[in-house]
Amino acid sequence: MLNLDVQKHNFSMSNTKSSEESNHVVADCSIVEQSDNEIILHVKQPPKCISIGFSGIICEIDEDIIVKHPKVIPNNDSYNQMYHDMIMNERLIYERLGSHKGIISYLGVHDELTGAIRLAYAKEGDLECYIQSHDKPSETIRVTWIQLLVETFWYIYSQKVLHQDVKSNNILVENGTLKVVDFANATIHALDAVLEEICAKDPLSRVDVLGLGCIIYSIAAWRVFSYDYFEHDCWPEPEILPATSGLLYNNIINKCWIDSYDTIKSLYEDCNAFSGMK
Repeated sequence: MLNLDVQKHNFSMSNTKSSEESNHVVADCSIVEQSDNEIILHVKQPPKCISIGFSGIICEIDEDIIVKHPKVIPNNDSYNQMYHDMIMNERLIYERLGSHKGIISYLGVHDELTGAIRLAYAKEGDLECYIQSHDKPSETIRVTWIQLLVETFWYIYSQKVLHQDVKSNNILVENGTLKVVDFANATIHALDAVLEEICAKDPLSRVDVLGLGCIIYSIAAWRVFSYDYFEHDCWPEPEILPATSGLLYNNIINKCWIDSYDTIKSLYEDCNAFSGMK
């Protein structure tokens, strides 16, 4: 198993190529450790690096644009191919989804050779950090954000895409509104696919609903809560869930957590009935 331990380092722009000057952004192996059956790779951040995720390295181009490069691990072709394929999958999904008010703007291919893509730069950071560092906004704003996210995920679902990694740090804050990002783990189906049938047969296809319930709770309570289905391999037990009494959309949150919704579509319809969403 390969475990990536990201280490932050300062880089001098005078002696290091920028992401614009190099086709490949390589995760520089400064230290490699062996622990039982696990290889721990300490990774340096390249210049203008904003973050390093599982599949990609995100670097700033300018104040409006970032580039997501597939991660490149020296001497590891199998992982590198997987990272490349994940970013290619993300590109295809952004192209399928097009422009939408609740999705980060896709600005095209940065490098055909590596598969790197350009996205709008949401400088206010992700929702998880935003909640932790900002006072609770008004109920009106929180309702607007919840409604936007539910409508956005319904749109994503209607385009036959399942995100599969719905969590508050994959929601960005930009100019006071929310943007869904990071489709590297998503699945894209044929446009004539019937997702209701797919979700009925495969419980994993409903994990987006569980994640969205956690985000709705986090916004309503202004307290971050997350639950990783793939880590626990089951839906959450009631005793580990926070109380929702008195919260905005509390009934909808609870239904998300107990697998009551067949699909994102049924969640969207329930929210419509509850709040008069258009």
